[in-house]
Amino acid sequence: MGEQMRDVVAEQRYNRRWLFGAVAGPLLLGVVAALWMLTIADRLPTELATHWNSENEVDGYSSLWGMALMTVGVAGGTGALISVMAMISRGQSSLLARVGLGLGAAFAVGLTALMVAIVAGQLDLVDISQAKLSAPVMAAGLAVAAIVAALVIWRYRPGEVDRTQDPAVVAMNANVTAADAALAVAGREQAERGESLRIKVSLGPWAWLLSLGVGAIVAVSTYFIFPLLALLGVVVAALVWIFCQGVVVIDPQGVRVLASGFWKIMPLDWPGIKGASVEEIKALDYGGWGYRMHGGSIGFIMSSGPALVIEAGYHQKFIISMPDVASAGTAAALANGYHRIGNVKK
Repeated sequence: MGEQMRDVVAEQRYNRRWLFGAVAGPLLLGVVAALWMLTIADRLPTELATHWNSENEVDGYSSLWGMALMTVGVAGGTGALISVMAMISRGQSSLLARVGLGLGAAFAVGLTALMVAIVAGQLDLVDISQAKLSAPVMAAGLAVAAIVAALVIWRYRPGEVDRTQDPAVVAMNANVTAADAALAVAGREQAERGESLRIKVSLGPWAWLLSLGVGAIVAVSTYFIFPLLALLGVVVAALVWIFCQGVVVIDPQGVRVLASGFWKIMPLDWPGIKGASVEEIKALDYGGWGYRMHGGSIGFIMSSGPALVIEAGYHQKFIISMPDVASAGTAAALANGYHRIGNVKK
């Protein structure tokens, strides 16, 4: 098929174009809908009805500006987030990526249509208690969402993800796993002196997008069940944020990760460690970003790229993202140093 014939550079360009569309499309749609709302402000009530209870009575309100901002941030933003997450999953399954991207596009169109239908149902309305969702607008929006989803799934055909290890990573791994290599010797000498190492790892700016995006999805999903439940979005966003950065500590006690610098996870002592290496990883191979448990592996994954990989008992692997190849090499060398002097002492 055509998608299998693209070379690595062409595949990257192909996915960058789709990524741009996946983000810009939903946000642009939200902006257009918000601008339409603002242009008809003189035909709308001062306060807009936004929620109805089980008896179809209005019990939630918003200003026009609040509705406009919600349309862009929630409808457009959430659709964009789902689409981006779907595209990133192509390394795990191209079919999952295609369906997920279609779902993200449909979500953006459908939720934007919902916001527009809420406003359209209140045009020229005098008594806000009589507000109702515009059924024709909503029906048309759902039909368009289904068509857009089908078109996206049909047109987006990603190729295979290149899993060739970076030569720099291969060279670094050889330098920390061979007992007589320079970096391995340096790590053993540091271990004999009882030195410690702390390395900061983080999702960087993506931490904001991931935490706020997931929090928004939870907030929107629960708001329409019961408005106060939307506060769960704040809790979820905070929890996601905590696991979007951390500090890796290697010292005489072992290896551990402190999520956001205080929440201790993945504590490993030296008797349970069999060795460390440097590998180039794909985040989705381990289930995504953050603190992950996937098969026999446990990971603190901040990105695809160089990682410290620790072999432990019961065929377990502990994968910790590193900011760069040099940091991964330094960490693996020190970890192997402590492991080796521990074996010598035995």
